[in-house]
Amino acid sequence: MSQSECCPAMDLQWTQRVVDSQYADVYFCASCGHVHRTEKYMVAMRLPYQDRCVNCGGDLLVEGEVPEHAFPEPTQVRCSQCGLSGTEDRALHDRLASILPTGNYLEASHALVESGRYVLALKLATAEVRWGADPVDGEIQRLAILEAMSEYDRALDEGYEWASNDGCPTLVWGVLAQLEAGSGNIAGALTALEKGINLEPDNTDWWIDYAELNLHLDDRPNAVRASAKAIVDPRNERRAVAVISEVGERYYASEMYAEALSACSIAGDRQEHYFDLAWLRARIAASQQDTEYLVQWLETATRLDPEHAEAQEMLAPYKRRRRWFW
Repeated sequence: MSQSECCPAMDLQWTQRVVDSQYADVYFCASCGHVHRTEKYMVAMRLPYQDRCVNCGGDLLVEGEVPEHAFPEPTQVRCSQCGLSGTEDRALHDRLASILPTGNYLEASHALVESGRYVLALKLATAEVRWGADPVDGEIQRLAILEAMSEYDRALDEGYEWASNDGCPTLVWGVLAQLEAGSGNIAGALTALEKGINLEPDNTDWWIDYAELNLHLDDRPNAVRASAKAIVDPRNERRAVAVISEVGERYYASEMYAEALSACSIAGDRQEHYFDLAWLRARIAASQQDTEYLVQWLETATRLDPEHAEAQEMLAPYKRRRRWFW
């Protein structure tokens, strides 16, 4: 059946499948389910070290004599599994990367991910690790694609193997934390972040991730402490305030008003710029019958959100009283 013979409302998409025990990109109609094209590829599912084939991940064998203290020529290296020589392997991936005029492996891999062609994208990310200008980004791309393919165990095994190598960049711990969280292992994600933070204590991106994970576990003290580290970075200020506000709300709901106030104080002057914190401070003041602070924070809250009916209603009696006596 040709593409023109598909259903009237075509919704053509790519997805990955295992066909004949081999990964494949499948082009199908999401409306009627008709498969228009299936492209199977050999894929390297393990980290491509120098003794592995980029095409399939097989072991490489050297053919012929190699002078002492010299590297074998690409034509002398052949995969024991797919049979490609080093020269043929690279030519294959150069041809696959030619979907972009630049022929850049990593750029082509990103473009393929956007269209859902994960299997082919994985091959080109692997090529970037071996032959590209940025092998670190190539490996990060590999792990991200494996995650998108729901290959969490493979991605984690590869990530930890990468982390165990001498000279591995510290950022691997952030990548591993993301993979662990994606697989549902929050404890593993926290451990990975802790290892990264020990190496880069000023990495505010990791601190805010750490705060949010602790909030997920309802570990309020650690969530607040981590937010205090992250809030100094303007890029993460809003996320940090959201964590502080949520922790404060949980303390407030438990009638732990001193703890709620302490959480808010982490934000410092920023409390006056975020409605959620100002509104929480107003309710804390009301619970403590502190009229001065109640009015102050209600005025701040209504300034930040003039449409908030409950804050306006709570402030109204104090506004009338001022008109009567002043």
